[in-house]
Amino acid sequence: MSFRAFRGSKTIPPVLIAAIVFGIAAGIGAFCRFEYGDPAKTCTLCHEIRGSKERWAKSPHKDVDCKECHGGTLEAFADNVKRGVKHLMGADYAKLNSTFCLSERQIEDLCGRCAKCHQAEAEQWARSGHGKSADVFLQDESHNSAWKPADHCLRCHGMFLEGDMEGIVKRTDLSSRRAVPCIACHRMHSEDSLQFFSRSEWTSFPAANLHLQKIVTADGRKVRRSPDAQNRLCANCHAANAEGIAGSSDDRTPLGAQEGMSCTDCHKGHDMKADASRGRCPHPQSASRTTRLKGTHKRFIPVN
Repeated sequence: MSFRAFRGSKTIPPVLIAAIVFGIAAGIGAFCRFEYGDPAKTCTLCHEIRGSKERWAKSPHKDVDCKECHGGTLEAFADNVKRGVKHLMGADYAKLNSTFCLSERQIEDLCGRCAKCHQAEAEQWARSGHGKSADVFLQDESHNSAWKPADHCLRCHGMFLEGDMEGIVKRTDLSSRRAVPCIACHRMHSEDSLQFFSRSEWTSFPAANLHLQKIVTADGRKVRRSPDAQNRLCANCHAANAEGIAGSSDDRTPLGAQEGMSCTDCHKGHDMKADASRGRCPHPQSASRTTRLKGTHKRFIPVN
């Protein structure tokens, strides 16, 4: 049938009907295969995903289904299409295979999925400064008037936000974005999940391998620091100025009787409270009373 004859016809050609039915059936079949099939026979067939799959198989989350963290087929479809287009347009495969591949939206959704299994940790995190929304840090007018916002701020306050600082500070949706989401300090596809995410490299690094800044007092004395992985992780954001002066910038290196202690000797991993120090703090006044740190950990002040 010619196109002109088809336009004047009141019936749909059988071939067109068959094509539509085949397309719908193929779409439903593909959806069911990816939504309910074994990830080893679907997602991980893609060469970009194999590296992640191999790391996941050795991680503590190896028994957690892919969709529990990444969402279902339809949820991840748009982001996966963007990633595929980027690859087809010449993006470096080696970089795509080793770097982080979730979008900003997926990362925010992931925090809620983590909370389903890690309820206690999620509650502690939500009460801490790490669980605050990004607008609290990036759109504080008094702070921004004193210190000009720069991309370097995103290294710790909004490391997964898409775009540059100039555009980010103008956004109206930052109240729905966490400043320090779960995967800022944890990597799911790894035997060692305690890792620090680097925005500049767009990948995570094991906390035990992170550089530990040399800290000195104002008179030049080298301060003893705990070399454990947790301390290295915290110190990458809670760091001193370029000279490494104790108490400068956001440094929290303990001094005095607490010198050499690690962050988790006093603080819980997902909470800023120093409850862990009760009953075993080296400060003589803290054996029977709760204490708190004041300022930059220069001294303890008993809480009455």
